Amino acid sequence: MKFSEIDRKEWFKLKPYLDTCLLPVTGLDGSEEPWQAVQELEFLRNLLEFIEIPYKGRTVTYPAFHYVDYETPAPEIIDRICQRLKQSGFRYVIVMSGQASAVVGPLEHADLVLSSQDEEGRAMNSDAFKTSVDRKVQALWKPAVPEQSEAT
Repeated sequence: MKFSEIDRKEWFKLKPYLDTCLLPVTGLDGSEEPWQAVQELEFLRNLLEFIEIPYKGRTVTYPAFHYVDYETPAPEIIDRICQRLKQSGFRYVIVMSGQASAVVGPLEHADLVLSSQDEEGRAMNSDAFKTSVDRKVQALWKPAVPEQSEAT
């Protein structure tokens, strides 16, 4: 669900089920032409659908964090937002961006950082990205199995 689809009265009923917040990071730096900004926003919207559609009953997509400064990356700002989202009641926060370079650095309070680029910075095709997203999101939600101690 998108944040704008939830009214105040509904939120208290839905909150126990919507435990995961999606924080989109567009990765604009202000140098884009208007058509380029539209292109980046549409690309991110399409990426978000890989989580929003299959996991609709568990996720809330918050407003996007649009601008970053690539010369002085500020992961601490994004991380602070993640921390506040958790303090507001979300158990998990997933940061998603079409630009892997927009979310570099330590994000201590993000449970998962997703980008359509692989570790080498190459764009993944949609099937590979969908598979990666599904695997990572399901692993995030899978409860940790406590190690069983051997009987002595």
